[in-house]
Amino acid sequence: MSDYHKEKSPQRIIALEEAFLHPKVFEVFPAPLRQKYEVIKTRLCDVGPKRIERMDAAGIDLQVLSHVDPGLQFLEDPAASISLSKEINDWLYNVVRSYPSRFSAFAMLPTQSPKDAADELERCVTKLGFVGAINGHTHGRYMDHESFSVLFDCAETLDVPIYIHPTDPPQEISNVYYAGHPALITGWGWPVETGTHLLKLVASGVFDRHPKLKVIVGHMGELIPFCATRLNLALTMGEWLLAAQESKEAASAQPLMQKIFNYYLYENINVTTSGVFDVPVFECAKAVLGIDNLLFSVDDPFQDNFAGVKFLKVCHLSDKDRGKLAYSNAERLLKLPADGSLVRVGMNRRSSTSSSWHRFTARLKAKMGQALIAKLVK
Repeated sequence: MSDYHKEKSPQRIIALEEAFLHPKVFEVFPAPLRQKYEVIKTRLCDVGPKRIERMDAAGIDLQVLSHVDPGLQFLEDPAASISLSKEINDWLYNVVRSYPSRFSAFAMLPTQSPKDAADELERCVTKLGFVGAINGHTHGRYMDHESFSVLFDCAETLDVPIYIHPTDPPQEISNVYYAGHPALITGWGWPVETGTHLLKLVASGVFDRHPKLKVIVGHMGELIPFCATRLNLALTMGEWLLAAQESKEAASAQPLMQKIFNYYLYENINVTTSGVFDVPVFECAKAVLGIDNLLFSVDDPFQDNFAGVKFLKVCHLSDKDRGKLAYSNAERLLKLPADGSLVRVGMNRRSSTSSSWHRFTARLKAKMGQALIAKLVK
């Protein structure tokens, strides 16, 4: 058997795009969103023992929880978004406090008001111990807009990342591209949307004005690693060299990107594996960004914990690099404690007879589900 096919278990596993749904947000979701999440609502709303059982069964030690998209970005009223964000974050704090060795959290932010979003990020990090924040666009306003500078100033000062999560494109784009084909939004529209959001940050000079800012995107880079060569050429030439000359002539007060595109890939951007358990795709992302910028994620409960952990074990990596992907990059970026006792506790818990039985039945159900999906898509 070649090394490529040997399964190797890392010392610890941290997953950091793991979704939950708060019942109050579900109540205010538009009807199509409620219908979309109804089928998986039970698992999304569970942030207690049953979720931890599923984590134990697959061998996941810690999840960084974040609210399912689109969070509160769909609300029109900034005041309602501010109030509900605080309520959800306080509730999430109590969840993490109840299971401090199993959960950490990304904050929900009221991005309808960037100043209030910055205030809430500061509160969540300094008072509640959160490790960053997560969101997408807000009614078609992306975070390259100058109004978000206050939020990025705060994230830089606190030294915490912003996770850009997929969400539906603005309605006018969906109407043109995806009318009659809603499945294309999930499979294609989301990665294109999220990758475009990140590229707007780069091209508009956000990382030049905020050089210590860290941004995370999931799903093995939202298509960007596959286009990196062309993006480096196009953005470096079109958005830096040529645009710099034009901005001088126009006496622009807001300079665009000042470095080659690849610089920002290495210095400001981190990528998770969420929902993409494909070794060749991972090899592409690793070749483009380097192992130090990659982090493990499952996208639970939308994706299967067992499939994610299996992928992590079979990746063609040295033990050191497998540890970086599985946990140490997350510990460094999110400043999570390198808690060795967590590993021992998890191993002891998973070795009990009842946990062994649960692990067996959970793995069997996962394999049956994967087999059914494989048969349906043939």
